[in-house]
Amino acid sequence: MMSNPQHSDISWRLRSGFRAVLIIGGPGSGKGLLCERLIRKAHMDHLSSGDLLRNEVASGSALGQSCLKTMSEGKLLPSSTIMAMLKKNMAGSPGHYVALDGFPRSADNCRDFEDIMGSPECAFYIDVPDDVMIERILKRGEESGRADDNIDTAKERLKTFHEQGKPTLDYLKNSGVPVFQLDGTQSPENVWLQLINCNTPLTKRIVTNRD
Repeated sequence: MMSNPQHSDISWRLRSGFRAVLIIGGPGSGKGLLCERLIRKAHMDHLSSGDLLRNEVASGSALGQSCLKTMSEGKLLPSSTIMAMLKKNMAGSPGHYVALDGFPRSADNCRDFEDIMGSPECAFYIDVPDDVMIERILKRGEESGRADDNIDTAKERLKTFHEQGKPTLDYLKNSGVPVFQLDGTQSPENVWLQLINCNTPLTKRIVTNRD
């Protein structure tokens, strides 16, 4: 007898039991830096959708080659592709807080995540003006050699982010997910202070346990 996909998703969700925290922002907004601090201070697991995609590309798989073409054009990958990668990697974090870096990138991502993995605990949106993000992207490209950190791809990624960003945040808010806005133009230390001043179970735990 064939299994019901919906029942499979519910069973998988119950077995995993992770608590997802979404870190949302445009390219170069500082998502990675904030996640690094969450890993150190809150002992969270961390999954970067961008890193998962770059690892797939590096593997040389057919999927990786398809991802590379889409990424080099600054466009979004199909939600089903992102969800398959997340599901595979999040299964290793049962009962843990997991920081999802750069996800969701669209309202479709939100719907698929909710259907398969349940509602996230909260979301932090790092707000940064375009000119600052472009400056950071180009600097990162010089330092890291990342092929997608160039001016043309950066502009296309920002365009895609703006087209999808508001619907994504609106979907989360309308679904009852607490969304906290952080001023990403400030120093990493001040962005962190903004985060721990938010009223969430995660930040209360950080404050309680900090040295």
